[in-house]
Amino acid sequence: MAKLKSTLASIISAPVLSIGLTGCALLVPPPTEEGARSYATAPVQQPTTKRSTTPTLSGFSDYEKAALRVRNVGCGDVSRGSGFAISSHVFVTNRHVVGGAVLLQVSTYDGHDVEVETVGSVEVADLALVWTREALPRSLSLANEDPPVGTNVTAVGFPLGGPLTTTKGKVLGYGPDPVGWSSLPMLVNDAPIEHGSSGSPLINDRGQLVGVVYASDGDHFAVPVSVLRQVLDNPSAFTKASACNGAPR
Repeated sequence: MAKLKSTLASIISAPVLSIGLTGCALLVPPPTEEGARSYATAPVQQPTTKRSTTPTLSGFSDYEKAALRVRNVGCGDVSRGSGFAISSHVFVTNRHVVGGAVLLQVSTYDGHDVEVETVGSVEVADLALVWTREALPRSLSLANEDPPVGTNVTAVGFPLGGPLTTTKGKVLGYGPDPVGWSSLPMLVNDAPIEHGSSGSPLINDRGQLVGVVYASDGDHFAVPVSVLRQVLDNPSAFTKASACNGAPR
């Protein structure tokens, strides 16, 4: 962990370029009682979906170029997820995406394979950081604060292990973690996600990261950027490993 802490410190001080459990967003059962959640809501508009299928440099936005496809070989199976770069050699994904991995296979938006060096799971939320041996094509800047209700957001990832896909929605509010791994409020939004979307970045209209997709139970949940910032400022928030289901070991 000493190596992890020293490396994390260098990430925090380095500039970030401004401008991606079974291979899915965690599926959790719906509340047993209607209205069991208490979070602010905004009018829901019909989300739109764009599927990027042509891997040409001119065909992708900068934030799409920061997206990464993640395959976890381990726990007797192969699972799929997503991730996104926050600096030239570090990307963010979910703890349950990397849990129990024997081998992580990572590729960029245009299909280039990336070799992994170190993985650090986070204890306070469903987050993990992964260090790579080679430079990543693009990285995302982090928003300074969590987005207010009604903010337009875009999820960018690899649902179903397929092509890079962006889906659009709005921030509906903040509520309890439906998985129960964190006591911190999670960001609720309606940008559609599917299996393989876990670890996708949630982007605002300025191309800044505002959340990290991780779960769905009808509503879609993301770890807010404020929580990710807390993690980057506090290396003690990391654990050495996580189990196959993402739970800390």
